[in-house]
Amino acid sequence: MNFDFSTSFNFNFGKKERVITDFVTFCERAGYPKPFNKQIEMKDFVINGEGIRMLLGARRYGKTDYCTILGTAEKLMLNPNYRILIITKEQSRGTDIVAEVREILAKNGCKFQTNARKVVRMRGLMGKEPNLAALTVRSKGVRGRHPDLVIMEDPITPDDTGEAERLRVKKMFDEIVKLTHNIAIIGQPAHKLDLFQTLRKVIPTKLVPFGSIPELDADLDAERAAGVDEYSIQASYFLEILDDGSLPFSKIKTVDYSAKDNITWVDPSHKGKDYTAIVAGGRNLNDFVLTGFCFKKAWYDCIEEMQVIHKKFNNYHFVIETNGIGELPIRELHKIGCPCQGFNTTMEKHKKILNASTFVNDLKLALVKDMPANFLQANKIFIDQVKNYEYSSKYDDAPDAAASLIAYVRGL
Repeated sequence: MNFDFSTSFNFNFGKKERVITDFVTFCERAGYPKPFNKQIEMKDFVINGEGIRMLLGARRYGKTDYCTILGTAEKLMLNPNYRILIITKEQSRGTDIVAEVREILAKNGCKFQTNARKVVRMRGLMGKEPNLAALTVRSKGVRGRHPDLVIMEDPITPDDTGEAERLRVKKMFDEIVKLTHNIAIIGQPAHKLDLFQTLRKVIPTKLVPFGSIPELDADLDAERAAGVDEYSIQASYFLEILDDGSLPFSKIKTVDYSAKDNITWVDPSHKGKDYTAIVAGGRNLNDFVLTGFCFKKAWYDCIEEMQVIHKKFNNYHFVIETNGIGELPIRELHKIGCPCQGFNTTMEKHKKILNASTFVNDLKLALVKDMPANFLQANKIFIDQVKNYEYSSKYDDAPDAAASLIAYVRGL
């Protein structure tokens, strides 16, 4: 998309005038190469778009330079009262972006209220908040800000895609949404469960994959010959995440029914620090259907829930893992009429879960509907834990319980 401003803007700010004719001239005056049409299109989507939106673009396509830096500078030059907040993964990156925007504005004749390098305050700005500031995904000073636009610039990268970092980025996104709905997220997907993958199917997403700007395309044959793995190439250039086996249950399907007859396994929480996972499993034709629940409390506070599950899902056998807790749970379950026995597990947890995942095509997860709200929430937590399980997961009670039940049933 080419932009042709029919009117030039001429603001008198001292000896040197601020003059914008078009984005191409603006970039060249700042010392940047003339942008390609696709780069102008990306910039307009990020800076002038509406609502919560996302730009996924191949590496080396100038998303940071032409969207976050030059696009921001152009916007502030046109409107000295506009406020933009940039969120980056690292503080140094955000600081560098702000400093570069300031330099570009200076080259284009802009004047500033202060000499501060970490923020930009244009001459003529009204109010206390700066025109431009940068925070990181770890920052706590988000509330109380009133940006007109928030840009999340590469909030998660391939070198740090662990569960804790993904949750931190998602939490920051949730906080930003409370400030404004004018949000642009920029980057490439790095993990099946990162913010990019989570949002790309639910918000407007512009894809600019390899081949969109041939003049800037990397030599992928050379990268492959140098040993760059295909997973990285597909994510960085084609914006696709290959299945690398890190989420063994990611392909398990969800159904709206349970088995008619079930065996139930209980993975107890000792003091409520993790989840008490309860899963009822049984055959439905050729599938083994798992109806599971995760309650964030100790097993002895879940007796009533166990009784409901026992009756509703026609359980003919109850098994509770007794590693470290002895026979007390068995006696308590007998009191409420559950035909229960204890079982000590010995197989290493991750190995056990991976063994169970080999049957993923024959397994189904039941999504319950006609139950109280606390059961619906516990069911959702169980399903999410199973489908999103990876070796580093903070909570693995649901996949552990499912794997234990499968191993127990197979051993009968």
